[in-house]
Amino acid sequence: MLNDKDNSTSPSIAIPVIDFGLFTSDPEECARQIGEASQNIGFFYLKNHGISQDLIDEMFNCSERFFQQPLQNKSQHLIGPDNDGYTPMKAETLDPEHQTQGDLKEAYNVRKTSVDNDVTNCFVQGDKAGQEKVGIFFKDLHHLSRDIMQCFAIALQVPKTAGGRHFFDKSHEWDAESGTTLRFLHYPQQSGDPNSPLAGSHTDYGSITLLLQKDIAGLEVQASRVHKNVPWVAAPVIPDAILINIADHLQMWTNGLLKSTMHRVVYNPQQLHHSRFSIACFIHANDDTKLDPIPSPLITQGMRAEAVEFEEGRNMTAGEYLQWRLERTYNYDIKLDDA
Repeated sequence: MLNDKDNSTSPSIAIPVIDFGLFTSDPEECARQIGEASQNIGFFYLKNHGISQDLIDEMFNCSERFFQQPLQNKSQHLIGPDNDGYTPMKAETLDPEHQTQGDLKEAYNVRKTSVDNDVTNCFVQGDKAGQEKVGIFFKDLHHLSRDIMQCFAIALQVPKTAGGRHFFDKSHEWDAESGTTLRFLHYPQQSGDPNSPLAGSHTDYGSITLLLQKDIAGLEVQASRVHKNVPWVAAPVIPDAILINIADHLQMWTNGLLKSTMHRVVYNPQQLHHSRFSIACFIHANDDTKLDPIPSPLITQGMRAEAVEFEEGRNMTAGEYLQWRLERTYNYDIKLDDA
């Protein structure tokens, strides 16, 4: 349940905007900016990220067409433990400790293994060309994520003997089994209720998340890493920018040096008359990857005592950790009549 204090936001703290063109012209400076943002607020925008805006627009159009369908059509592939397919309204509760009902959103998940099968074909409503574009889009985002991960390795000064800037490459392969998921989200038109978050407060479960927003804002970030007295920071829609955030794997791998920051989606008055759409690409390490600290002179064992939020996941692999988190947030038995 949200209260008045929780709803306060700060106009004085902004999420950094980074020109990713630096990755080519000055990778060290690019890594420095990304590393600094990741240690402070755990979120940053990327401009000049290389993803086609026309393709992004097509994906949002495809998403809008899908969610406009009747519930019976959307629910042909319901979400289950495999984390594929359609999530009805209120089926996911991202903050079960404080929420009195499920999130006021619906979603559709595409996994790497389902890009070419009926799950994605259902999402594009049988459009084979559209299905191919979803696959291209997904792979483009995954490729971008690996470039971003190179920046983390540079910023963390991973020794060349351990892989250097390419340290994360082998643990984030496209062809390997992992929880990496492309998620299309729809927050329908609705009136505001401060006790009913559209998406409850949570951290993400993987390595990083790439988020594309359109038209209507609503995402808020808890900037508690440095600015302890400021509970929430708005994450506005910035044209042609992708919002990146650190997720749980990176916090565990760095003993808390990089921060998996709490965030949520709250009601925006524009939603009284308009739906809100977003697309998230959750990048996960290969399922068999251990979540032990990575080789970096900046990461010490003594830092572990301060990074207690995810201590329960320390002895898990990336795949085990994802399943553990999903089981705590999903109600797979929800009746569609209640959605």
